Amino acid sequence: MINRLYIHVPFCASKCGYCAFYSIPRPESEIIGAYLSKLERDLEKASNSCGKIDSIFIGGGTPTYLSAGNLERLFSSVSSHFEISADAEISIECNPETLTAGKAELIAEFANRVSLGIQSFNPKFRKILGRQGSPESIGKAIRLLLNNGIGNIGCDLIYAIPGQSLSDWQCELEKAASLPLKHISSYSLTIEEGTLLAEKMSNIEYRIPNDEIKHNTDTRHLTPESSPIQPATDHGQLTTDNSVEMWNLAGAILKKHGFSRYEISNYSRRGFECRHNLEIWYGDKYLGFGPAASSFDGIKRWTNAGDLGKWLSGAQPEIDSIPAEKRAREIFVMGLRTSQGWNKIFFHRKTGFKSDIFSPELAELREHSLIRETDEKIFCTKKGLLLWNEVAERLI
Repeated sequence: MINRLYIHVPFCASKCGYCAFYSIPRPESEIIGAYLSKLERDLEKASNSCGKIDSIFIGGGTPTYLSAGNLERLFSSVSSHFEISADAEISIECNPETLTAGKAELIAEFANRVSLGIQSFNPKFRKILGRQGSPESIGKAIRLLLNNGIGNIGCDLIYAIPGQSLSDWQCELEKAASLPLKHISSYSLTIEEGTLLAEKMSNIEYRIPNDEIKHNTDTRHLTPESSPIQPATDHGQLTTDNSVEMWNLAGAILKKHGFSRYEISNYSRRGFECRHNLEIWYGDKYLGFGPAASSFDGIKRWTNAGDLGKWLSGAQPEIDSIPAEKRAREIFVMGLRTSQGWNKIFFHRKTGFKSDIFSPELAELREHSLIRETDEKIFCTKKGLLLWNEVAERLI
């Protein structure tokens, strides 16, 4: 049985410059109504295939773009169609500028974990990223959540923003660590084709002066996806060296303030790791609802149509069905994103394969100090986490 749900709310007040996720800025109320009606039908249809729900993650888009009434409708639909464990982790993403007292009260009645989309406290970098609202809205949002009894609050930060120095990044980290947060995610900026930021990068206003760019030609191990480090680009993005320094700085500063890195880009106070994401990284099953949402039943993955109109009309999801060993390799690699890595017995129970299938690759990775292996565990070294893309490429 499946015990985890992801719900994608594809609406927002405006499209952030870096965002490559499927979202619709400022939709008409009729569109939101149609989305909620379809979502309700899908939730009802799927309820019989699920056991007691252990975690729910509501992301976007901006879930808190929904009105208080529509948020209540969404929460009620989930609660009425699924049995939710008493200790379930229920997370919702929230942009500070869209949170109101009424919405905070509703969230507190349904969820117990909130992830704030902050990205930067600095007005200059917020402008580059296309973030709406002021830094002052962040403190207001945190107070609203705390006043309603939600203490498990986290935030997202972005580094390697054009023009951002190590000192700038240190200020961002110190500010975040000074707030009453339990979790901080820290992501390197990826400038993806088709985003508003990619278009802006052709504007001289956002270029970094040549004397601020330190080139590193050895970027053969890097790819632009799911990595904490990025190569220098002709758009003037920060170089690999600076990105590595920023990643290391995040670990050092956040550790000083009581946060531990438990995944490449995620830090938490003890006991406040995101349980939902951890279980997904370790290959657990989940159902995704909404346009562009993915699901995994332990064997195959499928992704809903990444277009609201097609999703509303019942378009069939795209199915990813691959051989069992290849799926096991995929799950193994995702688990290596975590600081703890894999317990060998647990991996065998999860996938039906022993870690011996990776013996030649692991030997090479150990030789390059990217992997450590004991009788019981396999995990990435700090260098291996930093170069996780290279580790993944060798193992899949």
